[in-house]
Amino acid sequence: MTNATNDNYKDMSGDFITKQFVAGDWHAGSGGDRSITSPSSGAVLADVPDAGSAELDAAVEQARLAQPGWYDAGPLARANALREAARRLREQADFLARIDALDSGNPIKGMHFDVMLGATLVEYFAGLTTEAKGETIPQRDGRLTYTTREPLGVVARLVAFNHPLLFAAAKMAAPLAAGNSVIIKPSEETPLSALWLAEIVGDIFPKGVLSVLTGGAELGASICAHPGIAAVSLVGSVPTGKAVLKSAADSMKRTQLELGGKNALIICPDADLDAAINGAVKGMNLGWTAGQSCGSTSRILVHSSVYDAVVEGIEAAFSAVKLGDPLSQDTEMGSLSTASQFQRVTDYIASAKQQG
Repeated sequence: MTNATNDNYKDMSGDFITKQFVAGDWHAGSGGDRSITSPSSGAVLADVPDAGSAELDAAVEQARLAQPGWYDAGPLARANALREAARRLREQADFLARIDALDSGNPIKGMHFDVMLGATLVEYFAGLTTEAKGETIPQRDGRLTYTTREPLGVVARLVAFNHPLLFAAAKMAAPLAAGNSVIIKPSEETPLSALWLAEIVGDIFPKGVLSVLTGGAELGASICAHPGIAAVSLVGSVPTGKAVLKSAADSMKRTQLELGGKNALIICPDADLDAAINGAVKGMNLGWTAGQSCGSTSRILVHSSVYDAVVEGIEAAFSAVKLGDPLSQDTEMGSLSTASQFQRVTDYIASAKQQG
């Protein structure tokens, strides 16, 4: 890992962090080695040893110790810290977009949008720090009934591979705003920008309040089962969501799951076909994530009377998409993020051909 000031992040486009951010300090991971490969070129970007049980236990313990002080600092202090984090993200948007483009294969323009959107969402939650309000309910006989909203304690965020920096930044913001400590686990396939997120914004928060741990399914299961973590959220697949629920069940942990979707676009016979075709292709998010998105148009239901025209129009739109280097500003669609994703897509194509 190379430490740097804000002034020279932009000069470090070839450097990647290979340690774990544990409660404000950097430590070598004690888990197995993991090579992070750029899907666009096949080049190994970095070898990042996974976090092991030692790093997880330390992160949880320090998070539990730091959380009461973070909450007691008050909503204004928490809001100011989050706004400073958003400012730094915008300042380093070009650098972080480059990291994500190399790591995920997505075009750099889309990844730059991700960083800016992530900063916007961090600011949004900064504005909600004073809105964690309770209720007062009128009662008879002089009794007072009221509710308060209190932080849970330590919250874990497990985020997906397709929007690495966006998800890491945005998903840390709400629990931090509410006064929780946060442990972020990025996807094992695209962890590099989340580690840089910790380097860029980590010193804003008291030590222990923020940790970033990288690793695969074993680390994810350990996080979900850890008795010191009060809640866990996931952005990921349905099978992973089921695994999270099972792992979290023994400790009665709160869970929040944002899973994949099969979004449909319906084209009726009286539709404006040019607009419908454009909307269908644009909705696939090819220029953002090569279609690897829970919000992408993954099904098109077409009336038989306009079927041929729609297929022809979509074929023409696809042929015009410029594939290429994710670091090029001219690239309109990058690579799929992993070899397994590539195999999955080719299997879908083969299945579609078999079905006619």
